[in-house]
Amino acid sequence: MSRRLSSLFTLAIPVAAAGLAALWLFGPTTSANKGVVYETVPATKGQIRKIVSTSGPVRALVTVSVGSQLSGQVEEVRVDFNSEVKPGDILATIDAKTFAAKVDQAKADLAAADAALANQEAAMNKAKAVLQAAETNVTRQENLAEKRLSPQLTFETAIRDRDVAKADIAVAAAQVASARATIQQRKAALEQANVDLERAEIRSPIDGTVISRTVDPGQTVAASLQAPELFQIAQNLSRIRIEAQVNEADVGAVAMGNPATFVVDAYPDRQFEGRVTQVRLAATELNSVVTYTVIIEAENEGRKLFPGMTANVMIVSATRDGALRVSNDALRFKPKTEVASSTRERGGSSGRDRSGQMIERLKTEVSLTDDQVAAVQKVMEQLRSEMRAGSEQTSFIGGGPGRDRGEFRQKMMSRLEQALTPLLTDAQRTAFQRWKDGRESVRPGTVWVLGKTGVPEPRSVRIGLADDQFTEIVGGELQEGEPVITRARDVKS
Repeated sequence: MSRRLSSLFTLAIPVAAAGLAALWLFGPTTSANKGVVYETVPATKGQIRKIVSTSGPVRALVTVSVGSQLSGQVEEVRVDFNSEVKPGDILATIDAKTFAAKVDQAKADLAAADAALANQEAAMNKAKAVLQAAETNVTRQENLAEKRLSPQLTFETAIRDRDVAKADIAVAAAQVASARATIQQRKAALEQANVDLERAEIRSPIDGTVISRTVDPGQTVAASLQAPELFQIAQNLSRIRIEAQVNEADVGAVAMGNPATFVVDAYPDRQFEGRVTQVRLAATELNSVVTYTVIIEAENEGRKLFPGMTANVMIVSATRDGALRVSNDALRFKPKTEVASSTRERGGSSGRDRSGQMIERLKTEVSLTDDQVAAVQKVMEQLRSEMRAGSEQTSFIGGGPGRDRGEFRQKMMSRLEQALTPLLTDAQRTAFQRWKDGRESVRPGTVWVLGKTGVPEPRSVRIGLADDQFTEIVGGELQEGEPVITRARDVKS
């Protein structure tokens, strides 16, 4: 009998050990999460890249439409598609006979105007001679009248002739001025005729490649209200630009200088690189979807990229190397209500702990002196006093409704700025502004870590950059390597 009991006891030991091991593997020992298995992923450090995906057509940096300012029949076309042209090269010519005749007519009109001017100048000289004779006669008749050797009527007639001669000079002067103005008109008409004659030769305004031609020899061009487009010339196809359409939800993350990569269907295995050079403010609305045009410039080695190709673009709006990161699933995970309640009852880090952490970060990043740290601590104490008095319906930096928490964070930043600005040096002001901008770009969050006892434990964190897989943890209670819960599943008995 004793031998049988000994055998049973020996057999019970491994069975009990196996049962304890199974209980430890498949669920925590608490009744709140009995039969629940948590899947975890450790918090690691690595790279996070925020990508904005979009698409747009490939364009030349500068595309010029060349048209005709004259109406007429196209006599000759000297370029074709893909022709390389330089500034001043003749692209096409229009029949110039009419315009040459206008030049000859303008030259004849100018010659007639020159002759008219010579005639008026001769008349002017004649009028001057008549005036001189009239003045001499007046002087003579005046002397004779004084000696009573000539009648008074003769003297008055001499005065009249002198005044008429003066008037004739004024008329002749006006006619000379008119003739000179006519010459200027004729010169302008001749210049305009020469310009039209030159425009009969359609020339390239830039150095580039002809990418479009819409005219053939013998075709009649009619230029009325606007110049008809005959050619399109793309300038410097060794560089191109992409007109990418970015959704309004993503355009805030895009800035000048952001690197970008893109592919085109013509070269699916090749990736091209570019850079954002412009974010245009004009919005485009189509079917209630608002987008903004983002210009990306890139090198076009070998001219493999053609204008009009569709580029699938990925804009890297931000990059973090060596950042503490967790899976995006970890931020979406929430434990069962009873587990969360029991965990919160055990308490977490206090507002005083978090304020101390923030002061330490300020001290490190802004290089605060002891007096400046004391000013920050004074602001924190005042805020905590107001909270205890009930003026703020939220916990310190976390907890409470999101609206109250946001109002409190805004109030805290305003108080800190008012207290610190007079005490900071120029270098510290720059560092403080950088720290403040960094805080404005983060938001609070909570992740759950599987504790040593198998019970989920909350960790308050501050969330920064995120991509399609990971989210950056810029501060809080989470440490590298801790098992972060991503999901839970019930184990059927």
